Amino acid sequence: MLAIIIIALALAVDATVYSFSYGLVLKCRRMWHSLWLALTVGGFQAGMPLLGYLGGEGVRDSVAQWQDGIVAAVFCGLGIYVIYSAWKEDDCDCCTKDCNPLGLFALLLVGIATAIDALAVGVAMALGDIGGTNLTLPQLFLNVSIIGGVTIVCSLVAFHSARLLHHLPTRWLESIAGLLLIALGIKSLL
Repeated sequence: MLAIIIIALALAVDATVYSFSYGLVLKCRRMWHSLWLALTVGGFQAGMPLLGYLGGEGVRDSVAQWQDGIVAAVFCGLGIYVIYSAWKEDDCDCCTKDCNPLGLFALLLVGIATAIDALAVGVAMALGDIGGTNLTLPQLFLNVSIIGGVTIVCSLVAFHSARLLHHLPTRWLESIAGLLLIALGIKSLL
């Protein structure tokens, strides 16, 4: 169980940094956005190990060759978009539908990008390297629930702790958030 909790914390790092970045950017409907973000990244963090467990090595091999590039492209693209939005002349209200940086498409991309490495955890569970050999269905669901739950909690804490920095100038905060996202993308390549 301790191994699963440590793995859950390690897997939650990208989602936590992403949530912190969006906690810096979003100013309205914060509770709603934080819940959707946390549930999305937590759901993907729980679902990817399950997919990896069921798919075994075949899933890992097909995703492994593209994993770093996909994650880098998503995070760098979102980071550039956040920086661009921060510095464009016409300030839009994040509460309007047209200017929502956390739309459905962005949520899905983030869910996949932050959890793609969790596929390997699922494969390791299937091979008996994590959680023991011959996991029962309840044990498997407990493991993926812990992974998803830890990610949800970390995401919510990070999102709302970013509020402590809201006294700083908005454009600079949004630029920092974008740079954090770009750094996550670069980290995935390294």
